[in-house]
Amino acid sequence: MERIFVVSFNSESLPVELDGVSYLVDARQYGRTTVPALREQRDTSGEAGENALDTSGAWTRSQTDWTYGAGQTHFDLADSDRRRFNTSVGVDVWTKGEIALLPITETGANTPTFTTGDIITQRVVNAAGTEYLYVANGTSLYLSSNAAAASPTWTTITVGGTTTSITSDGTNVYLGFGGVIVAEQSVIGSGSTSAFGSLDPNLIKIVAGRVIAADDNAIYELDAAGAKATSSLDYSLPLASSAWVDVDAGPGGIYAAANTEETGAVYHIGVSSTDGTLTTPTIAGELPRGERINAILVYGPVLCLATNKGFRTSLIDTNSNGITIGPVIETGGEAYELEADGQFVWWGAGYGNTFRADLTRFTDTLVPAYASDLISAASASATDLVKGVTRLNNGGDPKLFLGVVSGGAAVLQRESRTAIKVASGTLNVGEVSWSTVAPKLLRSVTVRQDRAQYTFSDPEVTYRETGTTYNQTGYWYRGNPSSAFLGTLTFGATNDANVTDTLTLTSGVPADFTFTTQSSVSYEFVLTLTRDTGDTTKGPIVGDWLTFAIATPSRVDEIILPIVLRRQVLTAHNSGAPATFNSGAIFTTLRQRMESGVTLDYTEGTRAEKVTIDRISMSPDRLSDDGTWWEGTLTVRLLTVPA
Repeated sequence: MERIFVVSFNSESLPVELDGVSYLVDARQYGRTTVPALREQRDTSGEAGENALDTSGAWTRSQTDWTYGAGQTHFDLADSDRRRFNTSVGVDVWTKGEIALLPITETGANTPTFTTGDIITQRVVNAAGTEYLYVANGTSLYLSSNAAAASPTWTTITVGGTTTSITSDGTNVYLGFGGVIVAEQSVIGSGSTSAFGSLDPNLIKIVAGRVIAADDNAIYELDAAGAKATSSLDYSLPLASSAWVDVDAGPGGIYAAANTEETGAVYHIGVSSTDGTLTTPTIAGELPRGERINAILVYGPVLCLATNKGFRTSLIDTNSNGITIGPVIETGGEAYELEADGQFVWWGAGYGNTFRADLTRFTDTLVPAYASDLISAASASATDLVKGVTRLNNGGDPKLFLGVVSGGAAVLQRESRTAIKVASGTLNVGEVSWSTVAPKLLRSVTVRQDRAQYTFSDPEVTYRETGTTYNQTGYWYRGNPSSAFLGTLTFGATNDANVTDTLTLTSGVPADFTFTTQSSVSYEFVLTLTRDTGDTTKGPIVGDWLTFAIATPSRVDEIILPIVLRRQVLTAHNSGAPATFNSGAIFTTLRQRMESGVTLDYTEGTRAEKVTIDRISMSPDRLSDDGTWWEGTLTVRLLTVPA
């Protein structure tokens, strides 16, 4: 290869340098243009959506549904569900198309004063349909038939010991106690009890029309007199340290939970097809080592577990009666008690929290949609534990009751009977990145309230246009709707630099963020709802939110570089010693650089940067004197590499 001679770089001689070689360029053909950051976009979906919008302007993100619950840290990744969010507190997410404030919890008037930290709550309904709430606290037992009333009445029942279990068959209430205290029974609504047999179970439950009792590691069926049923279930776990903790009926028998050496297991108890007696328990499923069961609840084909790690669901195999246990929902920590109503299951947790799961919606295999629910007014710390969760029908106006253990005391909280809302609630949407790690600048947000909260002029007024004849006497209209939030709503966004901008919004009116110079790959969105100052039963109901952002990716310049490629090239001012080139060697070298995709040093004038070669094109004027290659203009398309 012939050696290439090049003068040192000098803008007065050869104005550009590429890959260490200086060149003369044809300024008439030179061009430099910033490459568009956004490509043309097509929406191939069956309906109009965000992909149909012109991304050359603002990028959008929006949300109109929250019913698939919490636990999603990133809002818009490829596997994200736009009906989910990260966390919520004090917000009801279970009505499709809206979020609103939850009711407060309160201590009802005349509620008994509890003396110990033990508390059990149980709903009981007699044959006449009268609903009662039983509350056990240490050696005290209370009942009320109007627990949700403004001033409920309570009956105190004297019992033989510390109540550890309450159950009912629709006629009687049965009580189990800690220690060697004989089980007791009481007519529903009665203020007195009597002995139920001579056994001393600490767990007693009516399941599938049978009385199942357990005392530490022993489990057995009782007859109507409180004695062990003849030739039926009477089984003890091998280790005396084991303990049965809960029992419930399933589609193919009875399921019982026990803990052995700090590990929980669920057992299936079958029913003999010959005589109807209960069979010996067999393991249906077992939790990981170190995870204990606090309670179980069977709801159709789903068996729910409250454990020291959190909440789980499991699927019952109706053929084998085994269960497939799903992942643990650790939000809220240890789960203590379970309650079901309709499609929902509630569980109690720490910090006075309850959580709710929707068993008709699953976000993953055996992971139901869930979210935080009511919070006890007694909540202050992790030691405030919701040990009792009971939902009363309350004559068609269901109310949730919470038995909260706080340190060495207990308190009974109930859902507000007058629908007073919590002072404020928050919903953390999670990280929003517009599905790319390219930086973007958040510009504005619009939040609209649910249409049910729109208000109109009242009374209606008659509309008649002057000079117009109407077939009817007049047309009525209610005026333009007012969409002011009942209360206040703020929308906060936090960027990657942990800078937060919080906007107080008017329904349907865009508000601009102040992120004017600081782009961010993602933003964390938080909605805060605050109840109305004049009416504590009202608060904003959010129907949707919509944000706009501008993409600010690192930009790339296209450089069209027309190199004057001849054996001898004069300087820019046609003076000085000419530069000598081997045109064929230059072409070959630059083409190899293009094919390899390497980054090259490039300088024009005083501007130095990194480039890659995208395309080259030779426009010849003549064949070189030695006949080896063309001479003329070699046009090189360069793309700058962002710093």
